[in-house]
Amino acid sequence: MDKKQPAKLHYKYKGLVLDEFQREALWHIQNNTSVLVSAPTGTGKTLIADYLIHSCLKEKMSVIYTAPIKALVNQKFVEFFRQFGKKNVGMATGDVSLNLQAPILIVTTEIFRNMALRQDPRIASLNWVIFDELHYLNHEKRGTVWEESILLKPNRVRVLGISATVPNIHEIADWIYTIHQEPIAVVEHQERAVPLRHLYFNKACQAIPRDKLLATYAQTVFSDDDSYDFKAGSLTTEDIQFPTEAVYQDSTRFMDLIRYVRKERLFPCLYFSFSRRGCSEKAALLSARYNFLSDKEQQGVLVNVRKRLRELNIRREEIPNFDEYLEQWTKGIGVHHAGLLPIVKQIVETLLEQRLIRVLFTTETFAVGINMPVRTVCFDSLIKFDGQTFRHLTQQEYFQMAGRAGRRGMDKVGTVLSLVDFTNLAKQPIPEWNENKLEPIVSQFELSFNLTLNLIAQAAQLDLNQLFAHTLAGFQNPAQLEVIMNNFLEQKAILTKLGFVEDDQLTNKGRLGSQIYVQELLLSELLDNHYLNTLDSKQLAALAASLIHDYTVNLPAVPAPKWLSDIQAVADRLNRVGNLPPEQQINLNPAAANLVAQWVSDLKLDTLLKAYPIEPGDFIQLCRRAIDVLRQIQVLAMPKLGDTISTAISKIDRGLVKVRF
Repeated sequence: MDKKQPAKLHYKYKGLVLDEFQREALWHIQNNTSVLVSAPTGTGKTLIADYLIHSCLKEKMSVIYTAPIKALVNQKFVEFFRQFGKKNVGMATGDVSLNLQAPILIVTTEIFRNMALRQDPRIASLNWVIFDELHYLNHEKRGTVWEESILLKPNRVRVLGISATVPNIHEIADWIYTIHQEPIAVVEHQERAVPLRHLYFNKACQAIPRDKLLATYAQTVFSDDDSYDFKAGSLTTEDIQFPTEAVYQDSTRFMDLIRYVRKERLFPCLYFSFSRRGCSEKAALLSARYNFLSDKEQQGVLVNVRKRLRELNIRREEIPNFDEYLEQWTKGIGVHHAGLLPIVKQIVETLLEQRLIRVLFTTETFAVGINMPVRTVCFDSLIKFDGQTFRHLTQQEYFQMAGRAGRRGMDKVGTVLSLVDFTNLAKQPIPEWNENKLEPIVSQFELSFNLTLNLIAQAAQLDLNQLFAHTLAGFQNPAQLEVIMNNFLEQKAILTKLGFVEDDQLTNKGRLGSQIYVQELLLSELLDNHYLNTLDSKQLAALAASLIHDYTVNLPAVPAPKWLSDIQAVADRLNRVGNLPPEQQINLNPAAANLVAQWVSDLKLDTLLKAYPIEPGDFIQLCRRAIDVLRQIQVLAMPKLGDTISTAISKIDRGLVKVRF
């Protein structure tokens, strides 16, 4: 293909003259060719997806849009049905399913993987699939879902992959071509719509580049040493491992950085803090000292808040801590993290979009999918806890967040400010950020029992050696093929021992397990032996909550009721007989079960939150995921059990737990 050709086509879309990389991507779409688009945050990649959806609708073709998180699916659903008409748009997240026969379907990537795995009829008639946030292939826990989705999709289904900048995007395209033997193009765009400047803030020197900061620090620590060329910024991170008493000055605080941002007129800003509590505490402290809004802007906040509450039919009295939030909002200050209620996050996003938030304290989750650029991004720290250890941000993580700085058409430059305390600098040397050193995508493929059951069921139609060779893991490192095959055979042996497989065929229990994607071994066992028929709706709701194995919120331990202990005994037998490895052991969570049992007994949300140390957003997530589990069981249940499950779902799905658009 002549790469200059697309640039000559002066496409416009939504009244905008498109950039060259957007026109090139559209050229491939018009030629019915799969395409991967790799570009920095804020450059307009999503406009390409919008164009594809519009084209599919016009040509009476079907398209599935996948997103990494439910909140983004919900957001896209609202956006698309306003743009393309409600009858043309559907969604599925596991706990919510709407208008599934629509030509435009928005789903989580897990839902698409499950559809492809069970060969859902909607996949058979599919023309295009859009993988938003394709760089999630690199996600340690969920990357395997993206890999399986690409691996299992039908050959004729075209792909639009939208990714942040990744250095090996051509390797990913080559991998997809190897699997499906269909043409696939790569469109790369390196230049940011608004360039970034990276500065480091300390109250002693204000905001300066990295080399000058290190020189200033060195002058403080080594002021009598002539061996360092401070002006040249020659001090390296190795030189600052052993600080002297001179550095133990008053610490630089977040308030110093906010004052600087205000003085330099750099609002609005996102302030990233990798602690929910830190976000809330900083917002409260800032709100006690500052009001960044005029009287007219404060009225605008109140109007927007009232409008959103009215649209969703929610009373302010239903929202815990609402008065505290409102006070902060009317001062131009907000908080956004996963522990907040969805309605609170929606209001904050609306106010930020309306330019009524000057400072938004947020965690890393805000960097996923939410396209709301600001003038400035601040980092409270460049160190994060990843669930196992404290470490520096990766290049990809840093630029995913930093890339929110700079508003196209409004700012000449996006400012990124990292708070640096000289007291901690010796322990936490500053990384050198470089977009040319972004981490490549590496396979995160991992076999689950569910996937193994489905592969056994389709063994007659599949060449497993070829399938495993076609994984990204096998493509990047052929030696991994033997490892994957051995894992498959080990899981098959476990499933045979547990009665899910017999003579290389799935038993009834195995067929059940192939259609369950959460704790499939235990749930298929309970369905097969009809134990679930003995539970009432409250117990079923509680059981579903207890199965959310990665629900890591710390809740006070409670004794399990007898019925739940009986189910744990079944799980223990599976663990023992199957000799399951530690990471696959089945352990129920009585505390989560108790929490949801209280909720379905009509306990009010504010009462529940006062009684248990849990944030409202975490509780909502637990309930939504419990509904997802119940819906998976319901599809396989006999009518009587199905009716009881419907009652359980209705008891969970009330009040602020209910998804509203």
